[in-house]
Amino acid sequence: MEQRRLYLTYSTFYFAYFAALGIFTPYFPLYLKSLGISGPRIAILLALGPASRFLFPALWGLWADRAGHRKLLVVLSLSGACAVFSLLYWAQRFWAVALVLFLYGFLLAPSIPLVEGMVQEESDRRRFSYGPVRLWGSLGFIASTLLYGRLLDWMPVETVLMGILILSGLNILPAAALPADGGKILPTRHSLRRELNRPEILRFLCATALMQASHGAYYAYFSLHLDRHGYSRTAIGAYWTLAVAAEIGMMLLSSRLLEVTGPRRLISMSLGVAALRWLLLMAGVDPFLLAFGQILHAFSFGLFHVSAVHATHRLFPDALRSSGQSLYSSLTYGLGNLVGFFGCAASVDALGVRGLFGLSSALALFALLISLSLPAALSRRET
Repeated sequence: MEQRRLYLTYSTFYFAYFAALGIFTPYFPLYLKSLGISGPRIAILLALGPASRFLFPALWGLWADRAGHRKLLVVLSLSGACAVFSLLYWAQRFWAVALVLFLYGFLLAPSIPLVEGMVQEESDRRRFSYGPVRLWGSLGFIASTLLYGRLLDWMPVETVLMGILILSGLNILPAAALPADGGKILPTRHSLRRELNRPEILRFLCATALMQASHGAYYAYFSLHLDRHGYSRTAIGAYWTLAVAAEIGMMLLSSRLLEVTGPRRLISMSLGVAALRWLLLMAGVDPFLLAFGQILHAFSFGLFHVSAVHATHRLFPDALRSSGQSLYSSLTYGLGNLVGFFGCAASVDALGVRGLFGLSSALALFALLISLSLPAALSRRET
């Protein structure tokens, strides 16, 4: 009974969190465009959330490892982020929107890495596997993306804000039902700084940050690129949905693949497929080419993310696992997105969107070369 309750709690949390992201990722750039903000400035605004997630999550993680109270921190994180995001109803100018998005990213930063660490602990106890729980986040992303793609064909784009706020508010409910850790302080002889001096951790984090940086053009300009070529918002939502549907199928297989292959090879495989995916998007906007590229999201995000979270959990000792997940989130989804978005903002006028996808492919290939040097026993480190 307890196992079922925990599975339901974590699944609902992921569903609500990524349902909000399913509106934000494909449609928030369209909202920013409706405010009269230029393409390069849109990329800068989208980079501000990752900037705050790069600067602060390690501090949140250290607090969680030293003082406990992970559940309380997650609830406060989501509540504060929801309140700050509502200010976008009044923030219409570039600098006002920038301030709101930076604060939003700062407050939202600790929630996902802390929950990822909690789910990995349940996986260690053999209560359930990470992939089948995390896939509910992908289902939430699909549901909201499809629904809002249809809604935005006949409703004003400003309703994007309402959808994100409603789902963000609902996300607080499963967060409040997370298991309490009672503020237990874990004794540790380990130093996070000393862990960061280990070459395998540095190489791993470098590869994951580059992988996410390669997604910058996709997240900043994919929807705008299709919109410019005459695709309806329903069609744009359908392409995003196809990518996440492929991701779900991969997550169902991920536990078995990790057992058989191990995270190092899966990470390298995912990087190689990502390089191919960006080349396909560079080639043009043919519907079948786009569909195939979106199916490859199963590897470039689905398999890569599950493998990387698994590797992070094994790379860090027990007493620093919240810090480890926060650091992975900070450098991958913070610094990686920061480099990707700002790089796109600086290059889009010179290269165009298709040129940016070519640059994305080069970044993924560079990350692949780094990943080949990771230790074969990555997931079997003794703590």
